Amino acid sequence: MGARDLLKDLARAGLTLSSDGASLVVRPASLLTDDIRVRVRDAKPELLVLLSEDSLTTARRERLLRWGWPVPDAEALAQRLARRDREPEFRVSCIECRHYRPGRCSDHRRAALQSPDVGRDLAGTLQRCPAFVSACKDVSQAASAATERTVRSFD
Repeated sequence: MGARDLLKDLARAGLTLSSDGASLVVRPASLLTDDIRVRVRDAKPELLVLLSEDSLTTARRERLLRWGWPVPDAEALAQRLARRDREPEFRVSCIECRHYRPGRCSDHRRAALQSPDVGRDLAGTLQRCPAFVSACKDVSQAASAATERTVRSFD
C-alpha cells in the first residue's frame, strides 16, 4: 500500500494529515488508533515527499490562476512541472523565472528573445534559457502557506 492509499484511508477515517517541517501532524488526535499511528510512522518519508510535492504544485497552480491563466491550462502546467521535478530534467519554464511577469520577460535580450512579449505557449514550454533566474523564493513561500490542508483533496 502506497502513501496515496494511506491518505485516502485517513480521509475515510475522518482524519487530516499535514506536515510541520520534518514532522507529520494527524488531526483530530482523538481518532488516532495505534494501527494508524504505525502505518503513518512507517510511511513517513513518502508522506512528507507527497505533501511537499502537492504543496508546490498547488502554489504553482494558484500563481498561474492569479496571472489569469485558464484553470485547465494552469492545472496542466503545474502537473507537468511536478512530473519534471521527479525526473533528472534541466529545462525550465518562464513561469518559474524571476524575470517573468504575465506576458513579459524583463531580461528578454539575454533570453535571446526579439521582444519582451512572451505568450502563454512559450511561458509554459520547458526550455533551456540563458537568462533564467529562479523565482523559487516566491513559489516556496506560497507552498509553505499551502502545506496544511485536508487529505480529502487527494481523492
